[in-house]
Amino acid sequence: MKKTMGLLLIVFMISKTILAQQNTLSTTGKWGTQIFLSDANGQAFVNKYDNIQGSAYFFPTYKYASIELRDGRKYMDIKAKLNLMENEVEFISATSKEGYLGKGMVATISFNDTLRQEVKKYIFQSGFPGIDNQTSIHFYQVLCNGKITFLKSINKTMEERKNELSGEQSKEFVTRENWYVYQNGTMTRIKKDQAFFAGLFADKAQAFSKYINEHKLNFKKEEQIVELVNYLNAL
Repeated sequence: MKKTMGLLLIVFMISKTILAQQNTLSTTGKWGTQIFLSDANGQAFVNKYDNIQGSAYFFPTYKYASIELRDGRKYMDIKAKLNLMENEVEFISATSKEGYLGKGMVATISFNDTLRQEVKKYIFQSGFPGIDNQTSIHFYQVLCNGKITFLKSINKTMEERKNELSGEQSKEFVTRENWYVYQNGTMTRIKKDQAFFAGLFADKAQAFSKYINEHKLNFKKEEQIVELVNYLNAL
């Protein structure tokens, strides 16, 4: 009897282990970091963008990415694209099928661009408070992270054009970008001038003044603002 109970206990423990492996992300093994279409309600991809000029994506081609879902699951080295019109993530599944994760499902996605001489990392996050007709499902590129988080909104819209001479109509994707800061739970749209940033860093006024005098900042240059915010966040 004891032997039978022992065998049943072993079978039960093995079953629990298999079930746990099926419902949680393993970071080791062949399939440890691969997404299946069944994962997180992943759905088969349908191309909706035929005969439209431009691209709805941050990168138009699939690149290796790290993905963190809203429920905390993480996937590494996934071939993915970020659709900035639909705010959805498209991916190549473990069975080589194209699929997508719907609005609000992905918390963070990061890409490494290896086409340049230096590898550059691009991080996008959702879940920020709504602002300017953008909701919590909207992805922002994280330019700086810290006490003050510097964000870039990259909005893609599809617009129709009409050739005045021929009357021929066409469709194309149009990109609009804006900067924001996230601080103490609040989103604020950036004004690209010295007065805005002086107010933002009023508690570090001396360091701010010294920095801009030494570096002759252009407040419309993204890379210069990134360096400023990173510097002042570190103080």
